[in-house]
Amino acid sequence: MEEIALREMAEKLREGQIVLASLPTGYALICDARNNEPVKRLRKLKSRPKEKGFTVMVESDARLNKYVKEVPAIAWDILDSAENPLILVLPEGRGICREALASDGSIAVRMVPEGYERKFVQSANCPVACTALLNDKGELASSPADATREVLSEVEYLISLPASDPESIPTQIPIVSLGMGGEVKVIREAQA
Repeated sequence: MEEIALREMAEKLREGQIVLASLPTGYALICDARNNEPVKRLRKLKSRPKEKGFTVMVESDARLNKYVKEVPAIAWDILDSAENPLILVLPEGRGICREALASDGSIAVRMVPEGYERKFVQSANCPVACTALLNDKGELASSPADATREVLSEVEYLISLPASDPESIPTQIPIVSLGMGGEVKVIREAQA
């Protein structure tokens, strides 16, 4: 696996590559969420059911508005007050491939408004489909070597961001589903 610089990432994603990213929140597999082929490969690698979409990382309100038909008003309050990573499931994703969305058309977004992850998403210059790298036991992989052979055979490139303080990052990022009528449903709580 070849380590690439941040400035090379956009080209690799445009080419349809799946890239292993060492993010402050852990290792993740990423690809361009607009490109159906790498997202299909990612779905197959992860054995992800059709009803589940992938998390799409965005770095700004403008990009969020671009990939969601209408952002529920409560989402802005939640995003403005969130101190830790958070994934919001919002109705009616758009501008990304169907394979990246859940079967009901919803989109899972993770706002990364600051730091290295923001630079990472800006450098990708696309909506970034993202999913955690797991080991054979279905747990978060602590290194690329922990991943299954099948996963590693699909990944040619690695990009590393500076590590964060492990104490400050939950092992599982909370997921909250929001509806246009003000509905709020906690799908997964943070786990330290």
